[in-house]
Amino acid sequence: MTTSDPNTAAPVDEEQKVLTRRQLLKTAAAGGAVIAVGALGGAVVGNTMTTAQYELELTKLRALVALYEQLERVGLDAIISTGMNIVRGALDAVKGGVSLLRDGTTAAENALKNFQALLATLSGAANAVSQTLADLSTKFHAAEGVVVAVLGTALPLADSITGFFNALLDKIPFGIGDDIHRAVNALIDLIRAIPNVIDAVTNRLLKPLRDAFFPASGDPSIQSNLIDPITHNVLEPLKKTLDDIDNLANHWEADLTTPIQTALTERQKIREQIADYKRQNGIA
Repeated sequence: MTTSDPNTAAPVDEEQKVLTRRQLLKTAAAGGAVIAVGALGGAVVGNTMTTAQYELELTKLRALVALYEQLERVGLDAIISTGMNIVRGALDAVKGGVSLLRDGTTAAENALKNFQALLATLSGAANAVSQTLADLSTKFHAAEGVVVAVLGTALPLADSITGFFNALLDKIPFGIGDDIHRAVNALIDLIRAIPNVIDAVTNRLLKPLRDAFFPASGDPSIQSNLIDPITHNVLEPLKKTLDDIDNLANHWEADLTTPIQTALTERQKIREQIADYKRQNGIA
């Protein structure tokens, strides 16, 4: 006995229990195989199959579904999520350190600027001291010239004045000149000290200061030996490194964390749909 299948024009022998592709898919879906139904395309020849063929294809589909379920039980999503959270926590800690380092870098740059401003102020003070010493030296030599001209000697100012007062005081009777003599000696000591003071301040203080901090031309040695190395070898590379860390954290969040989290959320939704489907169709 033959009947007509509504999906095909050819007659179907009921004794051979021939099933159409659509019937197979309906039956496979009831057995949970609908998840892998695409695999039927290369396994079924023609538009109908026998019961034996159907059972073979259904077994293949169930085995494939079982493998997918085993793959799902690996727990890769949880591992990825845990790893992402660990890295996120580490990056958050690093970003906190980056913020502190940026504040430190800014403070160091401001300190260098303040130091350079202080040097500019000291430069003006050093110029004033140099001018004062130059005036003192000029007046000292001028006084020395006057004394030499008056006394007609070529001795230094202190020696000339000493000889002058000694000759003068020797003419004062009754020892009255002793007190004056002591005062003159004190004055002579002061006059002798003036050239030494001028030399010490000029050559031992101002000259090293000028060479190190504010030379007449070119950059001071402190600029090339301290400020520039700190700026170019420490602060600028540090700022670039901090920018790179910020970029890494931003790219990690935008290009990796967010897409992965979105994918994990979608996978969880699909799992829930699969679970609902199994409950609705009584699939274990």
